[in-house]
Amino acid sequence: MRNGKLAKFSETIYLVQLASNDCLYENQDATRPDPTAAAKDAEQQPTDTIELEGTVVKNDLEGGFFAIEGVDGKTYEPINLPDAFRKDGMRVKATVRVRRDVRSIHMVGENVEIVDIAAQ
Repeated sequence: MRNGKLAKFSETIYLVQLASNDCLYENQDATRPDPTAAAKDAEQQPTDTIELEGTVVKNDLEGGFFAIEGVDGKTYEPINLPDAFRKDGMRVKATVRVRRDVRSIHMVGENVEIVDIAAQ
């Protein structure tokens, strides 16, 4: 008799889980964002090109990388900093394109692509 009650209890638990999963997925579908729409929005955003002045800084985090600390108080992570400018403390003036489609493990600031750069 005990096995019969355990089986009935297990069946009841299974049915409750099944029903709750259906409700969960039903609710998620209603609020789940469309990933293709987000990708299209990112492609359609205008490319921001900005002029910045700042100092190149070397950070030893995650194997090391270079960033630019702007005089505007923001930090920028260039994805294509030329080797000649990879010097800690170097003052630079650059035209950069903000890259919202690029991600970095460093998370120190905006990812930017250098269009033009010069030492100051």
